[in-house]
Amino acid sequence: MSDFLPHPFWNFSLELYSAEGVAEACLDLQDRRRCDVNVLLFCCWMGVSGRPTLTAERLRVILAVSDRWQAEVVRPLRAVRRVLKERSWDATLPEAVDATRRRVADAELAAEHAEQLTLAALHMPPADRDRAVDKRLRAAVGNLGVYALCLDIVPDDKDRKAVAALMAAAFPELRAGEIAQAVGVQPAG
Repeated sequence: MSDFLPHPFWNFSLELYSAEGVAEACLDLQDRRRCDVNVLLFCCWMGVSGRPTLTAERLRVILAVSDRWQAEVVRPLRAVRRVLKERSWDATLPEAVDATRRRVADAELAAEHAEQLTLAALHMPPADRDRAVDKRLRAAVGNLGVYALCLDIVPDDKDRKAVAALMAAAFPELRAGEIAQAVGVQPAG
């Protein structure tokens, strides 16, 4: 990863994705709703950094670029990596298959990094880290809502719980109840 160009969005994504429950939430939304994890992270980063909420028009322009990259580069690499991991390869040395899978995974990660740099280049209004945390939370949740709208998704309880996991990691200074209220998660009980 050291040969990747540094970028605040990439650094944010690495930190957020490694937080408890975030990878699972992102992969759930990717597998169940066909969300692009990079776009999910971008929506969060825009809000956390105090940038204005994305408009549907602006996000659709961004998605036109990222969707093509995902379809032509990232998803094919992911498919190859998964085949190498999940399929039994008779008469092939397991070490050779594993080494190939690792190289494909590295290429997939590099493609994700390239997509993130592109997303940030397509839309990066000035950040305002002094913006009140509740407004930054609303912007992040709003961005994810705009993304759902662009994908024609009506969020269900599983979606809201996944978003709550993202927001809990992105805004650790907030209480769970504040996040649940912002996301529209019904309290357990």
